[in-house]
Order: sequence, then structure tokens, then C-alpha cells
Amino acid sequence: MRDQRSSIAARIADTITGGVRRSRRGREPRALVYDAAGEPRIVRAGSEEQASLIEAAEDLIDLAIERDGSPEG
Repeated sequence: MRDQRSSIAARIADTITGGVRRSRRGREPRALVYDAAGEPRIVRAGSEEQASLIEAAEDLIDLAIERDGSPEG
């Protein structure tokens, strides 16, 4: 059984990691947002909101890679 990660930051990190894995496998990225209670919701595929969130996430990943010097950490 997988340990449940309770903090929102940990859940967001898991989501970003999953997105990177999906993009490496050639899948369409998805945008997942959390409400104040920490419940996730997928943003509608093909929407302007999804495109904006994915672009922002990709920018953050690029910055992290630049800072670290490698895509694998």
C-alpha cells in the first residue's frame, strides 16, 4: 500500500512529477488544480485555462532544471 502524503505541497510535487513522466512518454499533459480543502480537479482539456497552467508548470520545471543543472536532480 502506498503511503498517503498529506501536505498540499507534497501532493503538488507528485502531480508535477507525474506530468514530467507523462511528457517523457509522449502523452498529452494535463492540468490538475487543488481547492482549499486539498481536493484535486482536472482542468478541462483543450481549454485556455489548461494551456496557461501547463505553460506555467513547464516554465517552473525549466527554471528548476536550470538551477539544478540536470533534469534528473
